[in-house]
Amino acid sequence: LDAGEALHWPCPARPPGEEAHPGSPRLFTERFAHADGRARLVAVDHTDAAELPDAEYPLRATTGRVLVHYQSGAQTRRVDELTEIVPECYVEVHPDTATRAGLSDGEWARVASRRGTTTVRVRCVATLRPDTVFLPFHFGAEQAANLLTNPALDPISRMPEFKVCAVRLERI
Repeated sequence: LDAGEALHWPCPARPPGEEAHPGSPRLFTERFAHADGRARLVAVDHTDAAELPDAEYPLRATTGRVLVHYQSGAQTRRVDELTEIVPECYVEVHPDTATRAGLSDGEWARVASRRGTTTVRVRCVATLRPDTVFLPFHFGAEQAANLLTNPALDPISRMPEFKVCAVRLERI
């Protein structure tokens, strides 16, 4: 690794006298990790999010990552150089959606859901769907996207539905 060589996990232990394993860039190309080597697939029916847009909260919010603040940002937001790249939370909005809300690129807006609000800068993104907004989840305190999200649980996996909820945009 120090020499710049790419090495992919897993690297099985090498028997004495043999060369080091080159790594496994793709898992499961020959077989899956079951005794018979076959994958286990389970069909599921699609179900909508627990909370859909309506007249009061007409937009679908989705949350996700910003590259420099990988995962939660708990570590990366402590690095000044990375914080300078993306210092604050924002909401990506289609330009038409921003116009309908009386907002323009760079302005502060309130994003509200049934659970709370956050105040963030508007970023107009023409490739975004007009009925959807995006917020990164790396920021805390008053800019935490999870102030908005829905803790409804998936009935099978029991995982919370933190990735989508109904919201509205408000001019401040």
